[in-house]
Amino acid sequence: MNDNNRVNQPQKQPNNRPQGGNRQQPAGNQNQSQNGQNQQPNQNSVLARTQTRRGEVQRAARRNSELVTQVASQHAIDVPVNKSVFNGYDGEQFTLLQQKRLKQTKGPILRIIPIGGLGEMTIGKNMMAIEYDNDIVVVDMGLLFPGNDYPGINYIVPDVTYLEERKHKIRGFVFTHGHLDHIGGFKHLIHKIPAPVYGGKFTIGMLQKAMEEATSGYQPQFNILNPEAHERVQLGDSFSIELVRVNHSIPDSAAVVIRTPVGALIHTGDWRFEEKPVDGRLFDLDRMREISEKEGVLLLMNESTNCEDEGTHQHGEYDVKQSIGQVMDKNPGRRLIVSTFSSQIHRLQMVLEEAKTHGRKVAFAGYSMLQNLEVALRSNAIKIPKDVILRMEDIVKLPDGKVVVVCTGSQGEFNAVLNRMASGAHKFLKVKRSDVILFSSSVIPGNEKYVVRTVDNLMREGGDVVQDRKTHLYGVGRIHLSGHGYYDDHVKLINAVKPKYYLPVHGEFHMLVHNAELAEKDGGVARENIFVCDSGDVVEMYPDQSAKKVGRVPVGGIMYDDSGEEVSEVVLKDRIHMSNEGMFVVVLTVSKKTGRLLTSPDIISRGFIYLRDSEELMNTIRQYLKQKVARSYGSGRRLDLDDLKREIKDDIAHILYDKTRRTPIVITVINEITAMPVNQTASIAG
Repeated sequence: MNDNNRVNQPQKQPNNRPQGGNRQQPAGNQNQSQNGQNQQPNQNSVLARTQTRRGEVQRAARRNSELVTQVASQHAIDVPVNKSVFNGYDGEQFTLLQQKRLKQTKGPILRIIPIGGLGEMTIGKNMMAIEYDNDIVVVDMGLLFPGNDYPGINYIVPDVTYLEERKHKIRGFVFTHGHLDHIGGFKHLIHKIPAPVYGGKFTIGMLQKAMEEATSGYQPQFNILNPEAHERVQLGDSFSIELVRVNHSIPDSAAVVIRTPVGALIHTGDWRFEEKPVDGRLFDLDRMREISEKEGVLLLMNESTNCEDEGTHQHGEYDVKQSIGQVMDKNPGRRLIVSTFSSQIHRLQMVLEEAKTHGRKVAFAGYSMLQNLEVALRSNAIKIPKDVILRMEDIVKLPDGKVVVVCTGSQGEFNAVLNRMASGAHKFLKVKRSDVILFSSSVIPGNEKYVVRTVDNLMREGGDVVQDRKTHLYGVGRIHLSGHGYYDDHVKLINAVKPKYYLPVHGEFHMLVHNAELAEKDGGVARENIFVCDSGDVVEMYPDQSAKKVGRVPVGGIMYDDSGEEVSEVVLKDRIHMSNEGMFVVVLTVSKKTGRLLTSPDIISRGFIYLRDSEELMNTIRQYLKQKVARSYGSGRRLDLDDLKREIKDDIAHILYDKTRRTPIVITVINEITAMPVNQTASIAG
């Protein structure tokens, strides 16, 4: 391997005689063991010249290791800090010692167990288990996108160890809607915990599409439920389920009513109120009121995403449709590019209708966009106007004023269609000065800088970029509608349902706490009946309708890369370490017979230093290695290669820290040549 970060210069063969040098170790370099006693001075002249104590090097490596572990374990859930007044323990921190002291409750009890989605590193990974006696029902099975803190990790799904150990009790999975934070873990987990699957028509279609990419070979039993029919399905001896229509930013969204021997539970899923939904299906608040009045609602599990936002929505999807029409009216001869979430099927419907009205053709771009459109067509969730669809490769055949392109990339993803259009990497389209680009979406927290980068790149090409909440700059109305209810919407829902107990779900910890506060302040729920939980917490409910938190079950996350392969935490830690400090590799080729180096030590650096600018340091490392090999093989003692590699690794880490104050991953490779030719080689890497 000959490149700028690898150096392998032929030199004279070293002999086995110990090299010269100052054998007396300076006072400032006295190596100390953990008990503080001085060790014998190191006989290597390079180490003798270092100015850094070995203990300082070890502390620096430990600090870096702790930082790496802290970053790499954000998804891990042990016993999270939760001193909220709603934590179920009067604001006192729960400990594992308390769990050991908890007494087992006799007889069947109802257990509410969030497997994921509560107080996580970010929003996602939603999964809730409801357990009674010999039956378990599970709501949703989502994923979480960890962001750039986790290099090479595309998403994380829940660790379902608790459910795997009880899979014989699982009677069914019910899904509230088809967003990935609610269904994204399905293809990876369903074969481990098999049971019948229930959901709305579009949601089931999304699950079936996901299973086309699964490699397990398992085929679940899918069951479509109609929320408007209020049909009940019995699951085991303990549960029955019913879907209730809600509005959200994806078709066929529903809340789940779970009837149990202790009382009725409602899990809202994600929702918003909308006076005029695109599909004409209103939020069925009347049904929830009816259940509350006739049966009572023991527990409301309510999403938390936008509960901190003041008021309620002041516009709907048809207002967004009107704004898109305004953009077309103001730019009759210009090409329009609309970037939105691929699951916004109703938004796509609005774009299609406005394009038809304005005599434009629509082309869709983006893998997930096309996949979701296919599901929507099969489930009748979208209606395509006649003669309005255009293939991407045919857009050049029409004047710009006759074209609308709908694509993914509204979150600034590097490899998404919109960024490739801006850079010229897209096969069929390059953004130009006359284009108008609409971001018909909100910015997911954490993606702000990537969206800004994409907007800047688009504007550098001369195009006009219209973003929601900045539409006044272009004289048009709002071009996006959030899929989640605001503060007043939550108050309205809670007062309609009138639950005895309240459990905020689907949100980061601050969202859960504010959701709890609004339930107490404006929802009429007693503080002691509100539980702010983390994933893994257990809430028990008893036949007398009392309830309390009773410790935790093991939960966590399983990481996957872009190819859908599982990634271990050890690999993630190495990636984080290398991204911060780099990697330093030394390769030694030694004659097993004579103990001599057959070539000069081969040194490789990645992400640490540029070798051609660090010749002095490289010469120092080579000098150390020659001395180390000569003394190790010439000592006459039986040589343990693992011990030797470990010593070289530690010594090189010491030298590198002394010279650079950095702690890269150090890898030592020793090739022992037993005989010539070279192809008879035992290669041992450490």
